[in-house]
Amino acid sequence: MAFLSERGIEFEERDVASDPSAVQDLVEKYKSHSTPTLLIGDEVMIGFDPDRLDQLLGR
Repeated sequence: MAFLSERGIEFEERDVASDPSAVQDLVEKYKSHSTPTLLIGDEVMIGFDPDRLDQLLGR
């Protein structure tokens, strides 16, 4: 994600199109059927909300 890269924030990107375990985690662990789904600490954010993301990242 450009948003995170531009801020120098490290992240792990998982491709649900090519990684079945990523799909399984998305649905079972994070109760999501949408991308992007982001995990910041213990918080799960479904969809892209730059203001909330900055808040969760402490910026």
